[in-house]
Amino acid sequence: MKAILLPRAEHHREWCGPFGEGLRQHGWTVEVASQWEPCDLLVCWGVRRAVEIQAQKSSGGEVCILERGYLGDRFKWTSVSFGGGLNGRGEFRGTRADPGRFHEHFGPLKPWRRKEGYALIIGQVPGDMSLRSIGGSLGGWYRETAMRLKATGHDVRFRPHPEAVKRGAGGSIAGVQTIGGDLQSSLDGASHVVTWNSNTAVEAVIAGVPAVSMDIGSMAWAVTGHEPGEVVTPDRLEWAARLAWKQFTMAEMASGYCWDVVGQRIEAAA
Repeated sequence: MKAILLPRAEHHREWCGPFGEGLRQHGWTVEVASQWEPCDLLVCWGVRRAVEIQAQKSSGGEVCILERGYLGDRFKWTSVSFGGGLNGRGEFRGTRADPGRFHEHFGPLKPWRRKEGYALIIGQVPGDMSLRSIGGSLGGWYRETAMRLKATGHDVRFRPHPEAVKRGAGGSIAGVQTIGGDLQSSLDGASHVVTWNSNTAVEAVIAGVPAVSMDIGSMAWAVTGHEPGEVVTPDRLEWAARLAWKQFTMAEMASGYCWDVVGQRIEAAA
């Protein structure tokens, strides 16, 4: 079986290398290439290679998407999904309800808290591929969300994404206080956080802070509310357990262990 890896940037290559080595451990022929050709498995970092992803799907081959992880140090863990969708729109295979992996590397879950505080709108980076689903401008979503929260009596604050701030595109919301500092201090004063699909919802839920995610692409969709002000506190253990099986280290990829977990369906069909 043949896999083609199409990295675009240096950190893509850093992760595609170990992932390709893991495939070789399973007997795959692996090629790191600059352009697509029909193969059994196309591996891309993210979904910006939309033309190649669609061509691969049209040819009947599998598509594997690597992206930043969701738990822990996101530079040391990379997610692995199939189907060509990003984050919550991807298909994650081999996940398990056993929470041992989560507790070993990422736990514990902090107890849910219910407290008075502000509703914290979480900013994202303009142009990020995860925002293609927003259907309008990111700034428009900020303004509408703040308006809806204020209409129901919430004190509202806005935390721009640090990377967006670095780029001079952090944004602001008229009539809403912008807060900076580290994420934890921002969460400490919040009754809940409101996101489009930011990974901050995952971090908040792990920390016991209720969250809202308004796009199914959010990795916290299953354990969050979906409308501004909708505060929910469901059981999180199985969600956290399965999330821990959606990301892997370089060592787990290179050894073939990652593919042991996620690749069974492809090899069984071969």
